[in-house]
Amino acid sequence: MRFKLTAAIAATIALLATGCASRPAEPPPPPEPPAAPLPSSFLEKLSADGLFAFGRASIDDFNPAGLAALDELAERLNARPLEIVHVIGHSDRIGNDRANLRLSEQRANAVRDYLIERGVPAGRITAVGRGSVEPVVDCEGQRGDALKDCLAPNRRVEVRIQFAD
Repeated sequence: MRFKLTAAIAATIALLATGCASRPAEPPPPPEPPAAPLPSSFLEKLSADGLFAFGRASIDDFNPAGLAALDELAERLNARPLEIVHVIGHSDRIGNDRANLRLSEQRANAVRDYLIERGVPAGRITAVGRGSVEPVVDCEGQRGDALKDCLAPNRRVEVRIQFAD
């Protein structure tokens, strides 16, 4: 025997089916976390070997990768108000102390001058050389090219930045 659905029964079934199929509204997604605050200061370490030829300090000796690193640094420095920028040159222990100090000063000055040419305010930037007195590696027992290669981390220019904000 077939049953005839009346319009009322069909409407009730449709209403029940719709009620079962509905879901509670999904909660809104959580808010995105705030952007990490920009540091008020940082230290940029640049390999002197990446900037200069061994034993050289001339801007003409900068290699393309070193120039790209300095250009990127200059952009970051120009993006915010600066309190102070300290450029610190370091050398390895190969050679005499006086020559190493002079080379580290020349390298620091070359980086400072390059940054000034790229818009970093001259009144906010200093340069100093430390020579070989702050090594990061010692390389005891090494000689010749092995010593030169081992001491590479000591040949560096550090840029210490303090932003004004």
